[in-house]
Amino acid sequence: GAGLFFEALQGHGLLLPISSEGQLRPAPRGTAQHSPPHPPQKTSAQRSRQSPATLWQAPGSHTMSRSCRLVVYMLLGLGTLPVGGMPLPCPPACQCYDTSKVFCADERIEEIPAGLPGNATQLFFVETALSSIRSGALGSSTTLTKLVFLKNNIQELEVGAFRGLPSLTELEVSGNPLPEVNPGVLMGLPSLTKLSLGTNAFRSLQPGLFTTACRLQHLHLQGNKIEVLPPSIFRPLRRLQTLDLSQNILTKLPDGLLAPLTALRLLKLSDNLLWQVPPGAFRVLGQLAELHLDGNRLEELPDGAFAGLEGLRRLQLQHNALGSLAPDIFAGLPNLTTLSLEGNRLAALPATLFARTPRLLYLSLARNRLETLPQGLFANLSALQTLALSHNAMFHLPAGAFQGLLGLEVLQLGHNNLSSLAPGLLAGLPLLTTLALDHNRLAHLPPGLFDVSEQLVHVGLANNPWACDCGLAYLLGWLQNFAEPLIHAQAFCSSPAALQGRSLLEVPQAQLECTGAPSVPQEEGGDGVLGEDALEQCIYSNAKGTVSVACNATSCQWLSLCLPPPGHALGPRPEYQGAWVLRSRCGTLQVSVLLTAQSRDEATSSPGLPPEP
Repeated sequence: GAGLFFEALQGHGLLLPISSEGQLRPAPRGTAQHSPPHPPQKTSAQRSRQSPATLWQAPGSHTMSRSCRLVVYMLLGLGTLPVGGMPLPCPPACQCYDTSKVFCADERIEEIPAGLPGNATQLFFVETALSSIRSGALGSSTTLTKLVFLKNNIQELEVGAFRGLPSLTELEVSGNPLPEVNPGVLMGLPSLTKLSLGTNAFRSLQPGLFTTACRLQHLHLQGNKIEVLPPSIFRPLRRLQTLDLSQNILTKLPDGLLAPLTALRLLKLSDNLLWQVPPGAFRVLGQLAELHLDGNRLEELPDGAFAGLEGLRRLQLQHNALGSLAPDIFAGLPNLTTLSLEGNRLAALPATLFARTPRLLYLSLARNRLETLPQGLFANLSALQTLALSHNAMFHLPAGAFQGLLGLEVLQLGHNNLSSLAPGLLAGLPLLTTLALDHNRLAHLPPGLFDVSEQLVHVGLANNPWACDCGLAYLLGWLQNFAEPLIHAQAFCSSPAALQGRSLLEVPQAQLECTGAPSVPQEEGGDGVLGEDALEQCIYSNAKGTVSVACNATSCQWLSLCLPPPGHALGPRPEYQGAWVLRSRCGTLQVSVLLTAQSRDEATSSPGLPPEP
């Protein structure tokens, strides 16, 4: 598609941004190919679904129209025009630059043109009418190092089509209706290190195709229609470092397919139809740094799925169908820095899931079915910088949910069902700068919630039912003193009626009044109505079902329980003090709890509790 076409042009340095003044703007110097871990990039499949006009846009300019593509092609990093602008000897349908770069982009070209400069080092054919590459058509050249056929009409590559090019290191034949590549096509290319055959029409690869390509380091086969691969197809490629099989229709990996690829550092299997990963499939890939399995149909991961990948730094598992994960599934990945589990079906997580991935910098659990988090889940992730938990079903987060995240800078909790937050929820996050709480059910926030980090300035509060009463005094004070107004302009009061629809930034502290007990939000789907008989209607319980209390919204706000301990006690003393989150069909309450041990003579039973046996 157009997306891959523009991407390929950029990859060859054939597409440079143009400023609003019409000046070419090369990529900034020092732009690294391997930047520090960052959120997983969109897959090619996702990019190709966008319209061509949105695929590339120069900073500060209007979207580039494809109508100017030939103008761009001629300027795009192919080098400068010769001094004085004098034309070089060149085929009529091509342009030649710096005596070594030849660019042919004419829809009338049906054959390799005669008269190509003998000293050319780079040769490009883009959007021509070429339908086949005949044996010997390119002649012989000891200087040609890069040969690119991009988005032509090539349907056949004859055996020996590239023979006589001993210095060629990079060959690309992409974006063509090419149904297959016959063994022998790569003969006579002893220096070839990079081969790109993306976005063609392959359904398989012929055995023996890579027999003469033993120096190959980078192989790109993305965007074809490959259904099955011969188990020994990659046997000669022992120097291969990059293998891209994304955007095909593979349903499984044959046993031993990857066994010869001991030097592999990047493996892309994204956007296929894989429904399982064979146990030990990646065991021999000890040098692998990135593994992309996103966009498949994986429902489970076998024990030891990632065994042998001690050097792995990036693992992308997003947009699969994973319903659960074994507690030790990531135990063998001590150097992992980026992990994406976004867009799966995870409803619960083992408490020790990340106990042995201490170097994680980016973790996404967004768009799953999580309702809460186990205590200590992130205890060993002190280096983590970004944690994405948005678009889940979370209604409760324990006070110590984020314990151990000393380096956390970005926390995304938007699009959940949170109606309250524990007072110490953010304790121990001194570097937090960005917190997303938008699209929840929050009416109030506990005082002091944001005081744990002096760096916190970006807080998403939009689309919550904020109750603009005395319980919101802390939040309004924080917004007025620390927040950036433009970020919080979309947060509005839901109650009381007099302030409904007002931006939180516009409400004076003097108007924050409390006229009665705090309101309790109605549970979705609940049909109970709080009234005089609320005590009988509302039975509140915690998530584990170990606590059950009958009370109304007012009496549940401070719950004091006196429990008789076993044996004799020396005297009254506090045993437990904390907060519980209790739910019922009437709503959700955060309850302050005080448990006090008493002697048997002093023990009494509180209303609603069973008598002492």
